Amino acid sequence: MHSGILILCNAFLLFLIQPILGKSLLPKWGGTAHVWTTCLLFFQTALLAGYLYAWKIDKKPSLSAQATLHAALWAISATLIPALAFFPTMLPELTEFPTLAILLELTLRIGLPFLLMASTSSLLSAWHFRTSHTQHPYAWYALANLTSLAACLLYPIAIEPSIASSSQQNLWMLLYGLLALGMILHSLNIARRSKDILPRDPIASPANLPRTPWLCLSLSACSSIVLAATTNHASQAGMIVPGLWVLPLALYLASWWLAFWHPIFQSWIAQTGLFYLGSLCGLSAVVLKLWLPWYGLVACCIAALACIALACHGLIYRLRPSAESMPGYYLQIALGGALGSLFASVIAPWCMNDYYELHAGIALGALALAWFHSRDLYPKLFHDPMARRFSWPLTILCPTLLLAAMSMLLGTPSIEACIDKKRDFYGVVTVIENQKQGIRAMLHGRIRHGTEPLEGPLHTDQTTYYQSDSGAALAFGWCQSHFSQPLNVAVLGLGTGSLSLYARAQDSMRYYEISPAVCQMAEKHFRYLSSHRGLTEIRVGDGRKLLERETLKPDTPAHHLIVVDAFSSDSLPIHLLTTQALELYKQRLAPEGILALNITNRNLDLAPILFATAKQAALKPLLVESKLSPFEPPTRQVRWLLLFPQDATLPAWPGARDQLAPSIRSSGSTTSNRPIWTDDFASPLHAMRW
Repeated sequence: MHSGILILCNAFLLFLIQPILGKSLLPKWGGTAHVWTTCLLFFQTALLAGYLYAWKIDKKPSLSAQATLHAALWAISATLIPALAFFPTMLPELTEFPTLAILLELTLRIGLPFLLMASTSSLLSAWHFRTSHTQHPYAWYALANLTSLAACLLYPIAIEPSIASSSQQNLWMLLYGLLALGMILHSLNIARRSKDILPRDPIASPANLPRTPWLCLSLSACSSIVLAATTNHASQAGMIVPGLWVLPLALYLASWWLAFWHPIFQSWIAQTGLFYLGSLCGLSAVVLKLWLPWYGLVACCIAALACIALACHGLIYRLRPSAESMPGYYLQIALGGALGSLFASVIAPWCMNDYYELHAGIALGALALAWFHSRDLYPKLFHDPMARRFSWPLTILCPTLLLAAMSMLLGTPSIEACIDKKRDFYGVVTVIENQKQGIRAMLHGRIRHGTEPLEGPLHTDQTTYYQSDSGAALAFGWCQSHFSQPLNVAVLGLGTGSLSLYARAQDSMRYYEISPAVCQMAEKHFRYLSSHRGLTEIRVGDGRKLLERETLKPDTPAHHLIVVDAFSSDSLPIHLLTTQALELYKQRLAPEGILALNITNRNLDLAPILFATAKQAALKPLLVESKLSPFEPPTRQVRWLLLFPQDATLPAWPGARDQLAPSIRSSGSTTSNRPIWTDDFASPLHAMRW
């Protein structure tokens, strides 16, 4: 089989498996965007390992030995690939170290196959150069990135909304088996023909370019950091991963293809103009993230990544060596990408209390570009007026102004006073105070999760989602009048702990919160939890997992009311909304107990899908809408979906309805044409407000 066909097929499968695995990990880790950042760390590190393998194997003098070893490893990986479906059940729980747990699982599930696929583009390009008469050994790298781009775009558009997760993995394993067969046959053919291959003269590399390995490393790290940072910011804007994950990744791959294909991106003017345009877009997204609509924020993030990546990758291609040094060159690129991902997924969350990765990536890229172009333009100062008056001064001035502007942005105080800020695996939690309104609020990302008055008594109408006419208040009132014994209430999602205001002294409250930072902030800065004179318990972890463990303990009391309040954030934990999740809630509910879901979301309309999913789970839905908060715009509403047992009589509350509004039905958002979400088949695109 032709090496070019294998390279393209390999690149397609290499980047198709990334969103498939990322989606499979989401239910375990609460649906946070940092799951994808950690996945990027694994993929970039595995890519580095693949290039290192290609570089080492290319050092072997015998081409026959190289090809034979490569064929043997592909054969081993093909026999191990069915373990992709079974390894997750064999791994220990490492809930306190989510990044380590995700890396371990990905290594066991896909480590060897991913390493071999990562090495293919570099290794087969080198073999093709030695066995043919091509004079363009880097062309396959550009085409491979174009094929990877197609895989990334195909996943959210055609695969995720229409194919179940298990079927996605099975289909990928089948395609991988066919690719492995082709690679084995091709490698054996190379080994057989290697005796007839004569040494070739090297292809000359561009002249007068500095051979500085750290420059390629810095540029590759810059684009990798910006990829992770813009994906994080875009995920907070409204479209949940993995549908949005692959869009920045696709543009990142497209930038490699364009930079390696068109010579315009090797010029000073293109690199400088694109980089600082991208920096402007990225910093605009950071500054205006609370005011931009979701599509505006996503557009700024995408534009920033595309421009910065094109500038960095254009210079990387300009620094390319001769064809004999291709494996080492790709190794430098992969090492920079891995270091960038390591910074974004491990170092930055550990040492920074906010999303400052984008600032760091932009600063690194600006310094690298300035260093190269100032040295490259310096000899022209004595005979080129354009370089002396325009190019060289801008090369020095632009990064200076950019770094000064970022320093000013970081040092400028916000309108609302920040009392405390903490970052963990699940995001950034900020406590702010607004003296004019007299409130204190908790923000998770850019979503407000609760408020309380700075002074005076606590009151339900000063909360964010739990006013006296909200679905939560009605659910508590119904349960307190319906059950004669004290209530046992479970709440998935702590926030500020505002729901404790509705609990009586004899009622028990048990909160399930996945983010340790939220727990610390709620107990330290808000009075709601301490206001409840009864039993209040907080369990840290994924609510669904913890409820599943409770079902295994027969002595655990059932809940009269389960409140699921994890959907107001733009990072949607879909695994809490599936048919299997609703069945679990039913198991944990006492007879005639009810389930209350906070489905308030700016960008997702969850009501039609949950109406259909609830009926599938034999529950009767009741939708309750009310004003969101006295501190929010009057047009915004809080939406609660209350699910009653099948034989229950629904209460006749004002504004509550057991069917979708006629305006919604006329627009096509009915329960009959919306899919039912299951653990194996669910996509946020089904609920997107287009």
